Amino acid sequence: MAASDRDTEPARPPGPPIRLYVLHVVLTLVWVLVTGAFSLINLIIGYVLAWVALWVPRQLWGETRYFGHFGAIVRLVGTFLYELVESTLSVLRLVYTPGLPFRSGIIAVPLDVRDDVEVMLFANLISLTPGTLSLDVSDDRRTLYVHAMALEGDADAQKRDLKRTFETRIREATQ
Repeated sequence: MAASDRDTEPARPPGPPIRLYVLHVVLTLVWVLVTGAFSLINLIIGYVLAWVALWVPRQLWGETRYFGHFGAIVRLVGTFLYELVESTLSVLRLVYTPGLPFRSGIIAVPLDVRDDVEVMLFANLISLTPGTLSLDVSDDRRTLYVHAMALEGDADAQKRDLKRTFETRIREATQ
């Protein structure tokens, strides 16, 4: 290849190549098969070990943000688990305390995320959290309508809380 041909080659965009994702999944499944125990904890251990196995020779993969996303994904999962426990306890309190006054309602949450995957992830995390349910996304994909079992305080505070907990973490994990 002539020097002029190399200069005109399009540069690969930085970012995680799909082969790293596939290799990560394959190594995780190999761990599960080798250990012979298909359980959630074994899958998590395999995922982490596969990440380490890919991280050690990271220079081989070229410039990629794949490894930086891992921490953001862990923070997103941790945030979801925290919110899951907190909202479960809140719903239990509402259900098992007779006569406890609460009001439910539908709130319109303005979306900063624009990508289909980000919107889908935001809506699903809200629906998986007890006491809230994603109803619809507006046609312009700028608003998510959410039913809240118990609106605590004003609706604007609830919107800010949803955006702070989930949307911010989703953006960190996907950028």
